[in-house]
Amino acid sequence: MMLLLWTLLIAAQTTSAPGAAARAPAPADRVEVVLFSDFQCPFCALLAQPVRQLETKGVEGVDVTVRFKNFPLPIHPRAALAHQAALAAMRQGKFWEMHDLLFANQRKAERDDVLGYARTLGLDLVRFQKDIDSDEIKASIAADKAEGDRRRVTGTPTYYINGKPYVGARSYEQLKQLVVGEQRRARALADVTDTMVSQGASDAPVIIELFADLESPISPSAVRVVDEVMARYPAEVRVQFRNLPLAFHPGAALAHEAAMTAAKAGRFWDFARGVLARRQPATDRDLIALAGRLGLDEAAFADTLRQHRYAARVDADLDVARTRGVRGSPALFVNGRRIDGVPTLAALTQYVEAELMARHVGRLEQHSS
Repeated sequence: MMLLLWTLLIAAQTTSAPGAAARAPAPADRVEVVLFSDFQCPFCALLAQPVRQLETKGVEGVDVTVRFKNFPLPIHPRAALAHQAALAAMRQGKFWEMHDLLFANQRKAERDDVLGYARTLGLDLVRFQKDIDSDEIKASIAADKAEGDRRRVTGTPTYYINGKPYVGARSYEQLKQLVVGEQRRARALADVTDTMVSQGASDAPVIIELFADLESPISPSAVRVVDEVMARYPAEVRVQFRNLPLAFHPGAALAHEAAMTAAKAGRFWDFARGVLARRQPATDRDLIALAGRLGLDEAAFADTLRQHRYAARVDADLDVARTRGVRGSPALFVNGRRIDGVPTLAALTQYVEAELMARHVGRLEQHSS
């Protein structure tokens, strides 16, 4: 038993901060597109004009920002010069215009070619030729490349819409749909925050993330174990719920949307426990009736369900689950350290104790240094 605790303690001292893997919600009406592109990549050329349309036309009702990141691939030896030319043009306020010419003339990317593009754009050629070979511009490209490497970009085009990764070419209409979807997600996250689906002290040193399917027959057991740990450590443990409706439970998605609706009214945990207590799939009528028993407005609740207003909020947690490699319910993370299935009370307690001990050891080391 002590050997296991010490093993957990060692692991706890090297674990990332609680909740570090979860993405912070973006402002509700702002969507950022970060594009890693290569001026010599044929697939990037297919995406170039749709991205330009997104940058110039935008999307109605959405504050869209497009950030271009230089990611010349080693298989394209002429790409580096093209990226240097684009940044040299940017210094004269003509980045996107040079972007368009470079993609429209991918087979012509020698030095004389890019000088011709600069001339076409009316750039100061003396300044352009000085800038194109400058160490500052080369360093800027290297910084973008390093950022892409950190994000594990391996090919182009790769782009992130509010942090969610996509690859390959898409039309302007398809990009608009993705942007609108991310706006809905951001609004849902702003409307039903993580705080509304968590319990415990806000400054608790141990965070247990619980990924669960409300229709899973073993989720109630996981919740009971977590509740017992919470009772033992009311000031030290905080529980963060994550929606994980599984595809083979066809009614689970709606149950989770209903739980998010209840969360907005401050009744998430009561509602979730009510669904779990059924031990059988809940219809929309069952969910609305449960809301009524909890004192919620049934008509308003039903209207929210019909509109699937919080489907994007559920999807956001599913994105987190995919990012973390979670495929089954339940799954727990204790300060980022994963437990699959239902842990015993003793096992979960050991994880918590190891985290608390690691925190204590860390404080002692700070005082002694």
